Amino acid sequence: MLKSEVDQKLAEQYAVSGFEACPFHKAGQVFVSDGEHKPEGLCEYAWKPIKEMVKMLSEGELLQPRGTWMVEDDKGVFSCVDGLRPVIMLIEAIHADEDE
Repeated sequence: MLKSEVDQKLAEQYAVSGFEACPFHKAGQVFVSDGEHKPEGLCEYAWKPIKEMVKMLSEGELLQPRGTWMVEDDKGVFSCVDGLRPVIMLIEAIHADEDE
């Protein structure tokens, strides 16, 4: 997780009193998936928008044509679907040789 934000303007208009940043995810958290399953502890609203891209990366595919978006083609920056308090995530491929 890169960061957790609150859109104060939208929160003032639509959210309940005392609304704060995501209570589940904070900057610095790390989750690892096998490419098929949601990592334990990752909320469903964070998993849904990235699950297909996580699968692509686990199969050695790129998220976009090489050199068109990110500096490193096996990474992407995305957010959960909560429009009032999105959590910004970095997803990247982890190669077996990096685990050692």
